[in-house]
Amino acid sequence: MVGLVSAFTAKKADERTISSGVNDVTLMKKVAQGVLENVPFKEGKTLILCGKGGNGGDGYALYLLMKEKGYPVCVMDFGESKHTGAASLRELCASEIFSYHDDVDFSEYANIVDCLFGIGLSRNVQGEYLSCIKKINRSGAFVVSVDIPSGLSSDGGVALPEAVNANMTIAVQDMKLGHFLSDGLDCVGQVGALDIGILPEPFDAYLVEEKDVSLLFPPLKRNVHKGSLGRLAILAGSDSYSGAAVIAELGASAFALGDGLVKLCVPDCILYPVMNKITECTLFSLPSVDGKMAFDQKALEKAVAGADAVLFGNGVDLSEQGKLILEYLIKTVKVPLILDADAINMLSEDPQLLRERVGSTVLTPHPREMSRLLSIPVEEILSDPLSYAKEFAARYGVILLLKNASTVITDGKKAYISASGSPGMAKGGSGDLLAGSVAALAASGRDLLSASYGASYILGVAGEYAAVEVGAYSALPTDTHRYIAKAVKTLSDLAANTSTQKNQD
Repeated sequence: MVGLVSAFTAKKADERTISSGVNDVTLMKKVAQGVLENVPFKEGKTLILCGKGGNGGDGYALYLLMKEKGYPVCVMDFGESKHTGAASLRELCASEIFSYHDDVDFSEYANIVDCLFGIGLSRNVQGEYLSCIKKINRSGAFVVSVDIPSGLSSDGGVALPEAVNANMTIAVQDMKLGHFLSDGLDCVGQVGALDIGILPEPFDAYLVEEKDVSLLFPPLKRNVHKGSLGRLAILAGSDSYSGAAVIAELGASAFALGDGLVKLCVPDCILYPVMNKITECTLFSLPSVDGKMAFDQKALEKAVAGADAVLFGNGVDLSEQGKLILEYLIKTVKVPLILDADAINMLSEDPQLLRERVGSTVLTPHPREMSRLLSIPVEEILSDPLSYAKEFAARYGVILLLKNASTVITDGKKAYISASGSPGMAKGGSGDLLAGSVAALAASGRDLLSASYGASYILGVAGEYAAVEVGAYSALPTDTHRYIAKAVKTLSDLAANTSTQKNQD
């Protein structure tokens, strides 16, 4: 896994390194050397744009180095630097600096290096800086951002309100959370980290990679049976949200992820539509009232009996009966309980109910559902999704998957980001598939935290496959579902090859 840091952690590491006796100008020169060695600059003139902070210092150092090496390069800034180290480097090239103005033309430059803002940006970019970012994005040049694209928040990856669209981002020492969240996915381009010797601090989160998820799929033993591979119970659906195909896919997804038995439990009012859509799953009928699942303790006991994990909430709609079911499951189910969609919406009226859980719990909200859980605006959550997710998970002792362009997964202590996926997955039903995938891996007995980040990564890969086949605009959740098995095979093959290689070594 790749370690990721917040702006606070990065600044703390930087300050600790400087306090140890390393000069900040020395660090800026190391950044410049690393950029020059690792960036495939196009032939032609390079423009370096410097802001008034430490990020600008990296730009001044790069200008001096490129000039020394004989590159055709210009430097442009917005006035005196507010950073001591950057100011000293600025003095060395002051007579050669061009001042930015709104009429400047960037079309003559083959390369533009963005050193306008570093990781400390916390408010919307305005005035000349916003004008400059827009010009960069319209320039057609090969754009390199140092540390993070300017205009992008370091912890949330949110464009404030517009960020540089880089072809390449060179992160200083460690990659940042914002590189892989929200707008960051569209702005960073090719991203990598440059080790300049900054003293390490504990990572805030880890980026999930293929090799990490492959560990969840070791070779199966020949002597297995369906009962040993996991039993999953899914309680879903209502008359208004029959979603028969989607509900059936929840179960089919569980099979594709390796479960042996899946029981689909639906209200009797949609029993026959669902029956016509499923083949492998066991179908169980629950009583209904007004087209919604009704609370019936004996029926619920039978529904979850023998299950290794239980999923509840997809398409059940909001009702008082639903709240009773939710409360019953929270208080009695001892196996992992995965709550999604309407279960989360009902829970948002009284999150304290989670304190009565007798077993482990996973919640899979999207930002608006998270907003309801926390009673704060969506925009605030998106500004720092990791912190809000960790705080909620720690408070209630749950695992939380906060879904967005990337998914934040945390138990309140450890945190992961899964950035696999396609914009084609931004359609109703994708969240249902994710919940079903998490529940499937949970039912198979895997560690619940790794099952959660593993399911998120796998579904994202399946979505990528689907987008390749039919295009991101047209890809449907049914397309994503069809590729879950291919994603699992890729991972299990990797695990098998890794195991074989280790045995040979």
